[in-house]
Amino acid sequence: MHEKENKMTPKNDKKRRQFMKQMTGLGVLGIAAAGGIWGAKDFKGSQNRLRPPGAVDKDRFLSMCIKCGQCLQVCPYDAIKLEDIDGEAGVGTAYINPLERGCYLCEAFPCVLACPTGALDHEANVIEKVHMGMAIVVNESACLALTGEAVTKEMIGHIYDHTQVISETERVARKVEIADTDSEKMVLQKTVLQKLNEREGKNCTLCADLCPFTPDASLAIGMIDKNGGLFPEIREACVGCGVCVELCPTKVLQVVPYATYADIYQKNKGASHAS
Repeated sequence: MHEKENKMTPKNDKKRRQFMKQMTGLGVLGIAAAGGIWGAKDFKGSQNRLRPPGAVDKDRFLSMCIKCGQCLQVCPYDAIKLEDIDGEAGVGTAYINPLERGCYLCEAFPCVLACPTGALDHEANVIEKVHMGMAIVVNESACLALTGEAVTKEMIGHIYDHTQVISETERVARKVEIADTDSEKMVLQKTVLQKLNEREGKNCTLCADLCPFTPDASLAIGMIDKNGGLFPEIREACVGCGVCVELCPTKVLQVVPYATYADIYQKNKGASHAS
């Protein structure tokens, strides 16, 4: 932490200290006010963030999100973050970084219901109506399924490190037990970890195995035969939740925010046929 601070310029350091001082005094809900101070200049910054479920189109989202943090507070998987002072998407706006935590498409979408402005469309409160983006393959040669490699404890370790609700003992042991006293949030997150543990020693197909598209995950992603091994195929029902991105031990996948299947896969097919 100190090393990072030492690398900051005096100007940026002062700016961050002022921002954090205001956040301490105002709390999460005070980000709306602070956004008016710090967000004016950068409010129309990069729009390439993955937004929470139900997010309206890019420009409308940036204008409608009041940075209240209510979606973050109710997220059972701790997937939603608020852009900080060094961010590019508008200070205090809600986003998801799938490399750190994907959206597990939880029942009833409490983040959508909690949004007071409609920046997260209240009509998108069922999985069939949610569309965040589209997963794509960006690093095919790194796919462990192609070479038939088995899942190890080390491969799922980063998911344990992303999980905030477990104890340090559980995090180090890479093993969790669900207790009767655990909150619903703890049960949900521990269940993911237990499912990962069940796949230790098996060929890596984590992206398809744990896809949270509950109507039928095979409609969103599946494993196909390729070059003597298996390989993930992104399918039309993918909603861009980013869970496959988080789960992949070798960063084979990414999500293109707001993109649709037609944008990426049908256009590519059309281009290949034309050539």
